[in-house]
Amino acid sequence: MNTTIDSLLSRRSVRSFTEEQIKDEDLNNILQAAILAPNGKNQEPWHFTALQDAQKLRKLDELVVGKGNSFFYYAPTLILVSIQVGNAYEKEDTACALTNMMQAAHALGLGSVWCNRINANHEIDTNLGEFGIPDGYRVTGTLAVGYVKGDYPARRIPKPGTISIVRS
Repeated sequence: MNTTIDSLLSRRSVRSFTEEQIKDEDLNNILQAAILAPNGKNQEPWHFTALQDAQKLRKLDELVVGKGNSFFYYAPTLILVSIQVGNAYEKEDTACALTNMMQAAHALGLGSVWCNRINANHEIDTNLGEFGIPDGYRVTGTLAVGYVKGDYPARRIPKPGTISIVRS
């Protein structure tokens, strides 16, 4: 099987990370995969903020889920995807960028998981300037990234009956 297909079929969401920070080169590759993702009308309405400051990460956790909890599983890197407010393709563009980043992380030997605790929480999703979100943007998705702690999750068995092929 070719390596791209193998990577697509073997990627899993990871929810347990070591404290070790990812390499700058790996972060840059993940972010390059994000900005080169497909997007509606090629508008590139997004901004990507990589948080690696432990103090800011804890502060964001407290804002989102309260003290002592972590919505991103204490990963050392959290990438916030924000889209210009009012963009018609925010869901689609966010999904494409996050998928590219998850696949890039996996190809680099890193774990990742898409975390959905900020997006659509309009009390905070547009008020995150202190965390690097530009004015006029709202957070539409976040990705936790880091080195896998423990075993990599096993392949899951997909739900049956989810594929149909119609031929003439």
